Amino acid sequence: MAIFEYDHFDSPLKIGDNNPHMQECVFCQNKLEVFSIDDYWDVDLKEIYNFHQLGKSWCYEEGMDEEMWELDLSRYSCEAFFHHCNKCGWWRIIKDVTVSAKVSQLWQFFYGSAGLLKKLDLHNIDAPINEISKYLLAKYEARFSLHPKLFEDVTGQVFKNLGYDTIVTGYSNDGGIDVILEKEGKQIGVQVKRYKNKIKVDQIRELTGALFLSGIPKGIFVTTSDFQSGASKTVKKSHDRGIPIELINSKRFYDILKLTTESKIDKENIRNKLESALKNKLHSYNWENPMNSL
Repeated sequence: MAIFEYDHFDSPLKIGDNNPHMQECVFCQNKLEVFSIDDYWDVDLKEIYNFHQLGKSWCYEEGMDEEMWELDLSRYSCEAFFHHCNKCGWWRIIKDVTVSAKVSQLWQFFYGSAGLLKKLDLHNIDAPINEISKYLLAKYEARFSLHPKLFEDVTGQVFKNLGYDTIVTGYSNDGGIDVILEKEGKQIGVQVKRYKNKIKVDQIRELTGALFLSGIPKGIFVTTSDFQSGASKTVKKSHDRGIPIELINSKRFYDILKLTTESKIDKENIRNKLESALKNKLHSYNWENPMNSL
């Protein structure tokens, strides 16, 4: 299940990926996995030449000899790489074109293509939870548009990936506990709030009461926002009464989501997934790089 299209894609520059040397996902900042692929894309030497001409004054200001700057378009080599984020699933293709100057210099030029984020129905409570989790990694601001039941399901999946047995309770009449966790015979009750506003201390007290009535000895409060001042004091009081509660705000939940989410890719079948990409020209990064002199 992928959330980035393999049949619809665009220039990396339009997606905010304007540095071909970047090794981090533009969506979730995870380190990209890089492997070489067959190169099926033609080189537009005229385009390279015209772009290179734009930097002529800069090169002369740097004191570079004219023959080290002037390209010998008969001598070039190409490599193509596939970059993949194993968290949210974003991908891009980078084509590295190395062209010789007339004497003692190599120049790099870069081309690429990148996957587009699918449009998911964030109110469809039957949507695959793995897709929703990856979508939130890529576009975390969408959490406020997510159906509350889906956010409960994502929370349950996160804890399941952490090694808990999880039960997501009914969307209504849950008694204030949305997810029940169990590990080594011990239960934890989780309340999940998809809120924009900060969680009030009264809501934390309500969770304490729900845990007491349910006979569950420990709680976790997960929110898409943050907690009001006084939350720590309320949690301490609950702990002193024998019912410890852990608070997980938006930032911490994103970190846990990233830790527990994985997007695998079948390297052997990547060519099939890119069938339509093979028929299209890659986009120029408008980026050149003088390499070490020969």
